[in-house]
Amino acid sequence: MFEKDLLPKYCEPLHNIEHCSVSRRPIIKLGGIQTAAKIMAQMNQPGADTVLDQLYQLDEAIAEQISDQILPFDKLAIADARSLQILVREIDSSVLIIALRGLSKKIRDPFLQSMSSRAREMFIEEMEELGPIRRSDVEAARAAVARLARLLADEGRFMLPQEGYIY
Repeated sequence: MFEKDLLPKYCEPLHNIEHCSVSRRPIIKLGGIQTAAKIMAQMNQPGADTVLDQLYQLDEAIAEQISDQILPFDKLAIADARSLQILVREIDSSVLIIALRGLSKKIRDPFLQSMSSRAREMFIEEMEELGPIRRSDVEAARAAVARLARLLADEGRFMLPQEGYIY
């Protein structure tokens, strides 16, 4: 059983996982965000949620980066149809257009299929009319969609694809 008073002891190393300084020795790179995400992906869901909640309290930016790595955007495409319908309905369409930009048909189609045919036609038309987009904007949009999926999952309105988590 995981004792709550031990949580800060375990969260602090995750918080500082990017760089570690021992005494006056030089900074040693330990693994970073990707390593922390892999560790948390191996944890059971309640344990990972508890650690992630603590990380949000310590450093929201690092917690967001880890959270983004745990459930990559492209894995949302394997979510069930009902969950995708809810996600597509809740996300701002301009964000989703940018997030789906440049994706393979295999990843893009489940999102499009969760829309009504009329909405899908309008969405595709808007996507085709969109000019060039910076890669950083696409990545930010994809992260926003994944964050909304996790938020909806916390509310019990979205079923996260279990095989979507990194391992």
